[in-house]
Amino acid sequence: MNYRATNIFAQKAYTADFTELIDFNLADPISELRLNYQGLNTTGSAGSTAHWAKSLTKVEISDGSDILFSMDGMELYAYALLHSKMALPQWLHFLNDNYFVITLRIPFGRWLWDTDLALDPRKFKNLQLKVVSDMDAGGVAPDASKLDIWALCFDQKSVAPMGFLSGKQIKQYTMGSASHEYTDLPTDQRIRKLMVKALVAGTEPNQVLSHLKLSEDNDRHVIVDADSDVLGWMFSEENIKIHEGFQFQNDGSVRYYHCTPTSKVYGAVNEWAAAASGYFSFYDGDGGRTRIDGSAAVNGNCVIEGYYPNGVFSVPLGDQDDPDDWFDPEVLKNLRLDLLSASGMSNTCEIILQLLRMY
Repeated sequence: MNYRATNIFAQKAYTADFTELIDFNLADPISELRLNYQGLNTTGSAGSTAHWAKSLTKVEISDGSDILFSMDGMELYAYALLHSKMALPQWLHFLNDNYFVITLRIPFGRWLWDTDLALDPRKFKNLQLKVVSDMDAGGVAPDASKLDIWALCFDQKSVAPMGFLSGKQIKQYTMGSASHEYTDLPTDQRIRKLMVKALVAGTEPNQVLSHLKLSEDNDRHVIVDADSDVLGWMFSEENIKIHEGFQFQNDGSVRYYHCTPTSKVYGAVNEWAAAASGYFSFYDGDGGRTRIDGSAAVNGNCVIEGYYPNGVFSVPLGDQDDPDDWFDPEVLKNLRLDLLSASGMSNTCEIILQLLRMY
């Protein structure tokens, strides 16, 4: 058998916020990690607190003091979708006293079972995975949760990966109204993707982030220079349409429910109960927050589509299948990212890179 799925952290139940440190007791190269997280929605509440992934505040892989991968749950949820262009099975809902289930992916290769790129534990001395929760921050204020973690490993297939894909949030800052934020990006590793998260509930990301410019050596060479509402269409293969469905509890009034798509959102909603129990109307969805108006206290279904998962734009830097074509900044003196916020903005903005880390 060439491949296997190995449980590296057996399912554990929690009734409070937690921090888990998991050692990698594996010798085989890992193509991908999958974290299955469940949150128990609070009883007796309509509407939602936040997106389900908000319950995880940090997912980090380290080798001693060397950080190999680091994101929060919202970033990782979007990162995995934009990387693989597909979602894993989820049980997404805002039903009281029921567990929602999300699966967070950490891919180390261009695709599953990429023989050239994988995380090889033999190359490190103290490899650890850290998972931190803020339990009641996502879903409907969960008061209990569960976590289990799996490694998808090469088994009898012998591989010698040259490196792995590393994902990192490299900066978080507070936007100013119609202001530029200049960031010098790292120049020691090849960059496969540049991602920017601009999330404000009720507002499309392109109305939060106005313009993006990436340039070398004081504008000697401009790589990308575009308004944010152009980025998605320019890189349409990268910024895919998100398809999602969820169930919800309503109390017969207007309630907000969170979702993954944040721009150009549309959907359909119906009751999840006996016929003619009530009706719903669906509208909005900008910034990952829908409004559903119910006529009766009854559960409902919502099917939804849109762009920019959790407010994340993705800019590919080179042929995404060819590591030799990914952006190599090592010969540069300076690689600068210029982000221009829209008027009236004061939210946080996050810069995320997908990097090629060689062994």
